[in-house]
Amino acid sequence: MIRASRTVERALPGGVAAVGDLSRRGGGASVEHKSHQSGRDVDVFYFAVDRDGRSVRPGDTMLRFNAEGRAVRWSPAHGVRAPARGVPPYRFDARRNWAFVRALLTDSDAEVQWIFVERGLGALLIRHAAESGEDPALLARAAFVMHQPSDAEAHDDHMHVRLYCDPADRGFGCADRGPVRWWKKMWKYMAPPFGRDPGVPTEDGLEGLGAAIRGELPAVLVGGALTS
Repeated sequence: MIRASRTVERALPGGVAAVGDLSRRGGGASVEHKSHQSGRDVDVFYFAVDRDGRSVRPGDTMLRFNAEGRAVRWSPAHGVRAPARGVPPYRFDARRNWAFVRALLTDSDAEVQWIFVERGLGALLIRHAAESGEDPALLARAAFVMHQPSDAEAHDDHMHVRLYCDPADRGFGCADRGPVRWWKKMWKYMAPPFGRDPGVPTEDGLEGLGAAIRGELPAVLVGGALTS
């Protein structure tokens, strides 16, 4: 997370996204989460900007964003009252939020299993990335790992990042839950070293990705019983 944050700061200086819940120091059950038990899960407040496009610092309370990226209400922690003041006219910062996701997915020392986000916000990120000319292979991976969970709130106020177990931790009991790694499902669409076709994904391959590159809502952000 630190490396990803530094990458965002180098590319787009001035943004701040607070870190929320992690795991207990020694691991184990969490009062407020089904996950966050092994140090592989972290909640990150979304980067936001004001109506003039200037980055804003997060407060103690998260904000919920609608599918268009507009802040619509407060999202206080359990047992905490929402601020008495009105919701500020902030917007979801697609540039910095995508830069953060991109940094996570391209980090060679940590492998992301899932990034839980509300489906509309996930679509904003994919659309921004496509319009920015990102590599279709990276878009494909992002569209697969970003998902709205089915057993929790929509994650319209923060992203929940989950990493795969580090190989060194498996001997201590770390066990991955959920579907297999993304490329085992998507390999036929990908360029080497992940896929079978040389060069960029084929036209048929991009069609099979739910037209994510054309800015449509990726199929992986629409449904599925995936738990957070």
